[in-house]
Order: sequence, then structure tokens, then C-alpha cells
Amino acid sequence: MTQDLAHDPLYNKLAKEYKFLRRAQEQTLVSQLDSLQFVIFDLETTGLDPIKNEITEIGAFKIKGRELINMFSQLIKPQQPISAEITRLTGIDDELVKEAPPIDKVLPLFLDFAGDSILIAHNAEFDTSFIRTKLKQVTPGQELNNQILCTVKLSRYLLPNLANHKLHTVGAHFGFPSQNRHRSIGDVELTFQIWDKLLTMLVSKGVTDKSSLDALIAKLK
Repeated sequence: MTQDLAHDPLYNKLAKEYKFLRRAQEQTLVSQLDSLQFVIFDLETTGLDPIKNEITEIGAFKIKGRELINMFSQLIKPQQPISAEITRLTGIDDELVKEAPPIDKVLPLFLDFAGDSILIAHNAEFDTSFIRTKLKQVTPGQELNNQILCTVKLSRYLLPNLANHKLHTVGAHFGFPSQNRHRSIGDVELTFQIWDKLLTMLVSKGVTDKSSLDALIAKLK
């Protein structure tokens, strides 16, 4: 019935005239995207270079549409000491990660957690470049094949008039405070809140099912 309502010409015509039908239609359309599974994730690293620097934390929420169904949070012990500057930015120091597992133990766990979900990240190119580089270094032959959705690119598309599209700026636009910033789960939580708002905006623009979402992701690349 969801598919029939969303694409029924008579229903669409009537929905333009009657507000209560239009609201019902919007709820129906949202439900098509709400059936999809996403993993919102964020990394903390020892620097900006995926070849020279290392991942110190991975945090992720697994969601179905807008509903949180699972989470992943793991510190990672890097091979090199964490600099004072990185500790200042992330709150992660050598003492915090001294008992943490190495990257070659954590990456397979994260990929297993993600499965074939669509991956969402704010500035996704940064995070995925680290994951792909580390996979080549520690688990040759294993690749990141998931579809990727970047909320920086998405917010630029939907909110072109913002001063910038940093995570805290987009969050502030929607009225979300930045708490526990620069730890991975804190950033994931904020991205999750932002995604909920952006998803509503997508539906209003006609992105209502997997095929239209695929087309948008391709457009944003």
C-alpha cells in the first residue's frame, strides 16, 4: 500500500487540494526511506594524512531510517605516541588507549557491524580515506564497498546559504548543541540529529525511495 499511495496519480492530485491527504502522503513517502539501513560513523585520528597517521577511535550508530538500532564504539591503540595537540583536540591520550586493541583487530569488527548498510559521515572523504588506507595496510584484500553519503555535501546542497558547513555550524542551524565534540560518538550523535532533519528536507524535495536517493548520492559526488 505504501508504494501504491506514493505513486497513485489520483491520490497525488487530491493531495494537492486537501492538506490532510498531503500530510498522509508525506508520512507514506518518508516510510520508504525509513526502511533503509544506515551506519553513521566518525573517526578520531592522530593527524590528517591517512598514510602517515593512525585511527585512534571509531564510533558509529546503526539506524533504520530514523531509528537507532545498534551502536559501535572502540578506542584503538596506535603504533606511535599521540601528540599533545591531538590530545587537546580529541581528549584521547596514550594512557586512554594503552589497553585498546590495534587497528587490525578493530577494522574487521567495524566492517562486520556496518555490513552492507549505507555509510553516512560528515566529511566522509576524510573518514573513508583512512579506512581504505588502513585496510590496505593491515588486511590486504578486504575493501570498503559500501555506498557512502556525505552530510557535508548534503548540507551544502540543502542549505547553501550557511556561512560554512562544519558539523557544529549545521547542528547549530537546527538548534542542536555541540556536546562532547571531537570524540567520535559525540560527533556521531550530532550527525544523527542532523541526518534526521536533512532526511525530512530530502523527502520534501522528492527524494523518497532508494532509487531517488541513489541518484542524489551520484549527483553529490
